[in-house]
Parts: sequence; structure tokens; C-alpha cells
Amino acid sequence: MLRTAMLFGNNMVLQRKKPIPVWGTAEPGSRIQVSLDLSTVEAVADESGRWQAVLPPHEAAEGLGMRIQSGMSELLYTDVAVGEVWIAGGQSNMEFFLGFEANYESVAAAYESTKVRFFDCPETVYEGALDDWNFENDGFWRQGLRDELAYFSAVGFYFAKCLQEDLGVPVGIIGCNYGGTPASAWMDPERLKGTPGEVWLEDYRRDTAALDMTQFLETFRRNPLNDRTRLYNNPVNDQVMRIGLSREDQEAVMKFSSPPSFHYECRPGGLYENMLLKIVPYAVRGVIWYQGETDGDFHPECYTDVFSRLIQNWRALWHEALPFLFVQLAPFRQWLHCSGANYGIVRACQDEVSRTMPNTWMATSGDVGMEWDIHPKNKKPLGERLALLARGHVYGEQLLCDAPEAEKAERDGGRIIIRFRNAQALKIEGSKLKAVQVQLPGGETVPAENAAAEGNMLMLNGVEKAETVMLGAEAYYEVNLFNGAHIPAKPFVLPVNG
Repeated sequence: MLRTAMLFGNNMVLQRKKPIPVWGTAEPGSRIQVSLDLSTVEAVADESGRWQAVLPPHEAAEGLGMRIQSGMSELLYTDVAVGEVWIAGGQSNMEFFLGFEANYESVAAAYESTKVRFFDCPETVYEGALDDWNFENDGFWRQGLRDELAYFSAVGFYFAKCLQEDLGVPVGIIGCNYGGTPASAWMDPERLKGTPGEVWLEDYRRDTAALDMTQFLETFRRNPLNDRTRLYNNPVNDQVMRIGLSREDQEAVMKFSSPPSFHYECRPGGLYENMLLKIVPYAVRGVIWYQGETDGDFHPECYTDVFSRLIQNWRALWHEALPFLFVQLAPFRQWLHCSGANYGIVRACQDEVSRTMPNTWMATSGDVGMEWDIHPKNKKPLGERLALLARGHVYGEQLLCDAPEAEKAERDGGRIIIRFRNAQALKIEGSKLKAVQVQLPGGETVPAENAAAEGNMLMLNGVEKAETVMLGAEAYYEVNLFNGAHIPAKPFVLPVNG
């Protein structure tokens, strides 16, 4: 039986200006021809039946057809586009549907375009899950039409919309994400051995030591709570995601719920093996990533190392230094069993990765957090900031795309001056500065609200005795310090000099 990988189908978007791998299965030894536009290439299925052909690079286009032939068998995919393709990876804040998002109604009323397309990978955590569950809502390419938009990743949609309008070519997003999962689930577990991230392997060994895994997996497969086929138009999920749970509702739920336990989807390498490897080596431009909340609850101290190794792992799979654009964790205090207490550690790790790993850039989120909800409802600024980073760093446009970054703090008479990078037209929105605190001699921490912005400088008044100045030191905060591109300042901790 001639087949292609699930990613290939009607309405797909192929990456422009790069070789285009196409692969699938057929009778062992059979010859396969793959045609796109004026190009035809051949492959032979190996003894396991797997085959792969590589089409030559193609310029941006729409309305193409792809034909795959083997003997009397033929597959024909229509309305194929060539443009820019990005993977949207991470956990629930990347998974978060546009239909749940704060701006959805206005977007759905005004937007319709076949130039933005989206493929959502089925959320499978074991081999055979596609046979056990009916993933009719996933595993095919959707177009940016009004009856399809709700199923797009919200962050992915706003990212793609901005890029498409700017570049003028089709943009495809491959959603490869799963709610509530740590970075270690998305990488080869071999890369954790002998590193700080080995603690995730130790946790897995501990959590499964007393389990009969054969019995556990059989129970897991039959448990309707593990059904990931209808995450939208699901009454419970729609309530929790779209509207959110009030603090009172959360307290009531937690009274009758047990603490978090072992989750099979979170095991090291589980999603790497069952989701990510299914889309390798589809040609893409890069990765947008929104993840880290689960790592904040477990082992935040090793996130720099784990996330860096994940990026290296993904790049090795694609044999190129794919750009990674990611969202820094948003301000947040508590939601059900999830706590933002360690988010400061993860945010610092994310910042370090953006500064030490080549071809990585970070979008800040200090103005869109929700104190009692782990899922910020306003995803539009985040998708747009990721698109700005792509335009500036990947596509080479000359524009302000990075967050204001504090470089040094100095005393100047009766005030403290903080100088920033990426801070053209630095401004405070509102009558007083928020989220900035200073530490006085003796350790007392007080807010620095009396401030003014000028050029690339922030002047703090009335806190001249401060020894340390910090932004976003708490789990939940609200940033109102922006540069001219309306990007909020990064969290920071700086000693005061002079």
C-alpha cells in the first residue's frame, strides 16, 4: 500500500528555497515517483517499506499539485502551497486554541485567508494511539477560513498572520505540542544522561518502579480521561480554557482532587518519540516555542541545560541550526496545583538560553499574565512579538524586535539611572512605574514607583540608597515599561553602582 507521512496532504505548505523531503511507505523494493510542478524525483522502498525522495528547492507558489506514483498506485494532493513553514512547539499555552483566545470573535469576523494554514499533530503518547483513538480533528491541513480558525494555535495564528502579511507568501504552521508537559518529554532521553537533566530520568525510574507497565499501559489506553481527540468543542476544556476558573472554583476543585501523580505523557522522550519524530525531516524555516510551566513545578534549576540540549537535539534531527524563537513565561501566581513560585528561576534560565545559544531569541510576556490563571487569554501580543523576532533576526529586516534589556544601574545624585539596550523610545504606560523594586541596606524591598523614562534610560527617584534594583522579581507582576515597538522590558536583577 502506497502511503505518505501524515504531514503530506491537500492544502499543505512546503518550505520555499530548501530541498523538500517527501517520505512514506510502500511495498519493499518498489519504485516511487514524486512530482511537484515541473520536478520529478524517484525513490526505492527499503526492506522495511520506508522510502524517501527529495524534491529540489522551489520558489513561493500556490495552487500546485503533488503526485506520488508506484506501479498502479497513485496519490494526488491538491492546492499545495510553497512558502514559509514553522513548527509551533511546547505545552498548553502553545496548544491554546484561537477559539479560546480573547480576540477570537473580532478575528473570526474580519479575517479569512487561504495563505495561512495550520497542521495540528495528533497528541499521541504511545505507538498505536492513532488506531486506538479517532483523531478526526487533527492530522490534516486547515486553511485560515472562518470555520477553521478556531482550531488554530492562537500564538501560531498571530505569528503566521503577521509573517504572511509582511512577507507576502503562504505561511504554514505545524502544531507539535501537548499540554502540561516538561521539556524533557520532547527530547531524546539519551541526551539527559550525565547532565543536570538526568534528574528527570531518575524521577521516571522512581515513579514507575512499583508499576506493572503492561497493566498500566492497558489501563491508560482504556481511560477516557486520556482521550486527546477533542480538545476544542469539549465542554470541560472550553470552560477551563476560554473563560477560566475563578479562584473560588479552583479552591473547590482542589478540595476534592488528589495531588498530581505520574503522567505517562511526561516521561522523558515520550513525545519526542511519538510526536516529534513523526514530522522529521519535513522542511521548515524554524521553531516557535512556548513551554516551561511544568518545569517550573519540577526541577526549574536545570532548565537552562535541558532546554539548550533540546534545541541541540532538534537541530541535529534537521541537520541545521534552526532558529528557535520562544516566549518567556508570563507572570502568574497559582492555578489549581500549579504554582508560579519558581517561574523566576525558569525565566532567568530562558533569558540565559537566549543569550548563550546561537540563533535563539526570546519574546517577553510581562504585560499579559493572569494572576490566577496559567493560561493568559490574550495571545495576540505574543504571536506578534515572535513574528517581529522572526522578521528582524531570521528574515533580516531592519526593525526594533527585541525586548528592552537592562545593562547597568548607577547612582546619579538623588536618583538611580538604569540604562537599557533595545530601548528606543522607552516609555512608562500609566502614572507610575510597575513591577520594579529596589532592595535597601538591611534587605528591605520596596517598590520604585516614582520614575521617568527618557531615550534608553529609566530614572528612579526617591530610592537613592538602594543597593539592588529588579524588575519582575515576583511570581506575578505587571510590566508597564515598553520600548517603541511596544515590547515590555525583560525581568532583571542589577546591583546599583556608584
